Amino acid sequence: MPAARLKTALLGLFTLTLAACATGPLTLDDNLVVPGSRVGEVQIGMPLATLLAVKGNPITTSPISGTDATTYTFPDGLTVGANDEVYWIIAEDARFHTSTGVRPGVEQIFARASFGKPRCVETRGETTLYDYGNIYFDVDNGEGKVKRLGVVGQNRPCSTN
Repeated sequence: MPAARLKTALLGLFTLTLAACATGPLTLDDNLVVPGSRVGEVQIGMPLATLLAVKGNPITTSPISGTDATTYTFPDGLTVGANDEVYWIIAEDARFHTSTGVRPGVEQIFARASFGKPRCVETRGETTLYDYGNIYFDVDNGEGKVKRLGVVGQNRPCSTN
């Protein structure tokens, strides 16, 4: 009977180990774009030190005129605006997508149908920006495809021009 108890104990330990693996920490490294919240593992409100620990060294940085903030561009196609914390994120790589499939490279009509009526629309030279408050996208006017998908924590003002 001691062998039977040992088998039962080992089976119980094995089951607990599997359960612990299944309920491990949530990973946000899924390339999902969540309006007002995150792009993959980069989250609105994330401390700058955490951003750099998660993403590594950016390939370029540049100060944002008239602010204390900086733009950080990473090799995976993300550009992030941050001062002490992340306050906007832009995805330019097609691997980043919303739950409905909106991503850089999709047809503008698909993106507009997925999000509904925009809060505001701004044409800037060769691109048009469709702003929905906590998420927006730029469309290449020549191709009619989404170039960039951006997430912000709070609504930005619509241009009046």
